[in-house]
Amino acid sequence: MVVGIIAEYNPFHNGHKLQIDYAKEVLKADQIIVAMSGSFTQRGEIACFDKYTRAHAALLCGADIILEIPTIFATSSAREFASAGVQLLASTCVVDTLLFSAESNNKDLFISESKKLVELEKSGAINNEINALVSTGISYAIARAKALKTFLKEELISSPNNILGIEYCRYIFANNLNLDIAVMKRQGNDYNDLSLSGMLSSASSIRQHFKLTSEFESVPANLLELYRHATYIDSNDISEMLHYKLLTCDSFDDYLDCTPDLSDRIKNKLGEYTNYSSFCEIIKAKNFEYSRISRVLCHILLGIYNSDFKAAKEKGYINHLRMLGFSKNGNKLLKDVKNNSPLPLLTEPGEITDKFDIKSADVLRAIITSKTGAQLPNEFTRKFELRNIEHKKSF
Repeated sequence: MVVGIIAEYNPFHNGHKLQIDYAKEVLKADQIIVAMSGSFTQRGEIACFDKYTRAHAALLCGADIILEIPTIFATSSAREFASAGVQLLASTCVVDTLLFSAESNNKDLFISESKKLVELEKSGAINNEINALVSTGISYAIARAKALKTFLKEELISSPNNILGIEYCRYIFANNLNLDIAVMKRQGNDYNDLSLSGMLSSASSIRQHFKLTSEFESVPANLLELYRHATYIDSNDISEMLHYKLLTCDSFDDYLDCTPDLSDRIKNKLGEYTNYSSFCEIIKAKNFEYSRISRVLCHILLGIYNSDFKAAKEKGYINHLRMLGFSKNGNKLLKDVKNNSPLPLLTEPGEITDKFDIKSADVLRAIITSKTGAQLPNEFTRKFELRNIEHKKSF
């Protein structure tokens, strides 16, 4: 029994450990494979730790194999992030069940509503609704969210976690993938709540608390030493390099997720720029939500154009399995992945071919070097060190 999880672990916390425990104790998983974002997240923000630290944390807490979601999809809309994550897990050819957490754990409802969404897309009904809404001047993301409310039950589209769950299931059924699904009811505070709520707190609140106190709360105790020795990255650490990139671009129209209207707004407000997060707030408007602005600024920083995304998607989302680490228990499964998957399993330096994965890792490495003065290896010279990691008790 192999369970797949799609995650960001920004950072890995008690809620993530609870999900892994659920996979083992309730679903009886023998191994757990995680599809994890790399240096940047789906919201467009740089991750609070480098991907190897986050992978190491997951391996210590029960995950068995960590694979990287390509940056171009890890920083995309919920629909594309979900599609790439599911395709990555399916491409291992060993994952039996996709497990995700959501505000609703009604598995039957997720299945029925996602199948309905597949049929609505085939008939063109939902696309017609989206196009009609876009013609009124709102963004595609807002239009799609409104269209979903028109056709699907409110219970499943009231939160980002539920919407991700719908998108996971939609991709499975639209592509006839041989994956079962399992849904765990999410516990703790809301994903974007900035106040801690005890042992089960959101990643946003944990990051906010660390910024104020330099202490980590609501994370497994066995990770505290790992986190103390890692360099914490704040979302505003990209501010200077992003500012320079914005100042040296003539137009932003062709960057992924940008439009002429948003491009003009960025140019018109550039004189008010002080840092990344405040600029997102300055740009934010009725038709431009914060998360979309953040993703667009990420794509500008990394040089990801609409044409790059189109080309990557046409190739089928996933062209290789980029290994970040594996546990002793996961080592038992590697032979099956290598023998069954049609895609190459990349572990060694020099095997990386995705230019945006390299760029995003270089940005994070430059920030760590600036903060610490340490000389760090790049993606081509880094040793693959997360081998045969032993799971450790959390408390």
